[in-house]
Amino acid sequence: MAAPHASIEVMNRQTCGARPGFGRVLAARWAVTAWGVIAMAAGPALAAPAQVRSVTTTLTADGVPGVRVSIDTPVTATAMSYATISPTIYLERCRGGCKVHQGPNDARTNTSTIPVTGSQHPGLDFTVGEFATSTGQVGTAANNDWTAVVTCMKEVYSPFGVTVTDARPTSGTYHEVIIAGRPQDIGLTSDILGVAPLSNDCSPIDDVMSFTFANNHTVADASDLTARRLSICWTAAQESAHAFGLDHEYSFVTGNAANGHSACNDPMTYRDDCGGEKFFRNEIANCGEVSSRECKCTKTQNSHQKLLTVFGAGTPITKPPSSRLASLASGGMLGNSVSVQAGAQRGVARVALYFNGFPWAEQLGVAFQSRGQPDPSSYNVAVPASLPNSIVDVKAIAYDDLGVATESTVVTVTKGAPCTSASTCAKGQKCEAGKCFWDPAVGEIGDSCSYAQFCKSGLCSGSGDDQLCSQNCTVDPTADSCPDGFACVASGTTTTSGTCQPSDNGGCCSAGGQDRRWWVHAGLAALVLGMVARRRRRR
Repeated sequence: MAAPHASIEVMNRQTCGARPGFGRVLAARWAVTAWGVIAMAAGPALAAPAQVRSVTTTLTADGVPGVRVSIDTPVTATAMSYATISPTIYLERCRGGCKVHQGPNDARTNTSTIPVTGSQHPGLDFTVGEFATSTGQVGTAANNDWTAVVTCMKEVYSPFGVTVTDARPTSGTYHEVIIAGRPQDIGLTSDILGVAPLSNDCSPIDDVMSFTFANNHTVADASDLTARRLSICWTAAQESAHAFGLDHEYSFVTGNAANGHSACNDPMTYRDDCGGEKFFRNEIANCGEVSSRECKCTKTQNSHQKLLTVFGAGTPITKPPSSRLASLASGGMLGNSVSVQAGAQRGVARVALYFNGFPWAEQLGVAFQSRGQPDPSSYNVAVPASLPNSIVDVKAIAYDDLGVATESTVVTVTKGAPCTSASTCAKGQKCEAGKCFWDPAVGEIGDSCSYAQFCKSGLCSGSGDDQLCSQNCTVDPTADSCPDGFACVASGTTTTSGTCQPSDNGGCCSAGGQDRRWWVHAGLAALVLGMVARRRRRR
């Protein structure tokens, strides 16, 4: 049974943009509440910290529930406040132990606001123990564990323009991620797994340190080395990303439907209702620890998009999806469904079936389990009844959450009998050589259409003669996914998803694909207004 996992995020939500003085941060002290939740005691000017609990299978070396912590930190409490963000993340294993100093954040000198002085640490200098295996081995004996953690961190951050290295840079600034030791090494309580600064205005901060107390990580099965390594990587990814302005995530608005939209497969989560390697997901998320809440400085958060704004795009090094048609034989008959085997290191987001070059059906990715999404997984995709009788070239395409796709080999089968006339095919299709097919799509967003396959996006929105090529989108005021001149308009009863519709950038949008002749009217109106204005200026 999973053990309770106490956790805390310390932040002044009412004054997200406020920047209290650094002295107040140094005056802050850690305390343990009756629930075992870490809290931060501060001066009366700061809001009381929120106290929350979560559930996890991650235990400390003492066998008690672990805590991951982020500390609300004024940007001014760093030597490089509002500096250009370095594209280098340095992973430190603390060979022979490493010295850490309490003071204004500066990774170059191993200085952090996080260490706490007290009776056990009366001074400002601390020593963090060396990265160790679950049995306490260090040095060469710990190399396999260390290599696995470094590889995981490189994979997690590979979609972004950042370099992850375990060689300390010799010049410039960088982000230091200490992955070693125990929380007591820097004056914190024994139940903490990781801790990092999170700027109080959610801006990325440069040249800071985060702490992942690797030697405090254990798992229920001590022999499960992979689970422990992934747990350490989870903590390191989460804590390092706090420095780039990321909040904790609880649920996705639309993503990971098979797991009830849980954010359990993103490192910014506290949830462990699924496991495996966690990646920053290209999904809009509600923030929270044990329940959903608004994010610290915005209503929602997309961890992937946030990191793209900080670092730009990189090149994913994760294994791409695999896709295989498992139930078809060339020259055979097409039944009511098609069996597909598909998998991906990041997990399969969806599997699409293509018949004669166009998508006809798809199935969302299966649920993530305790070791991630099974790779491969089996998908039994139904063949739409509307598919006309014809010779059919079948292929399956598997996509991950970043849109990376892999096609299966094509298998040619027959549904019913070969077509003899376009009259028995779907709207807009031709019939040649026994196949019903559409010409390649040419319709751009905003072009008039009468059937979906004319549009490159595969979506023809509207009714009757008022139909336009459109595309699906997520209603998100912080990240418009529609092209210029279009706005995402909610469709149906949902307020989170919709289609891209023409917009005059003045709040006039169409949810039903209105006739685009209004653009002409708008242009004429602007011309008339311009002429009137010119006449007035001449008076």
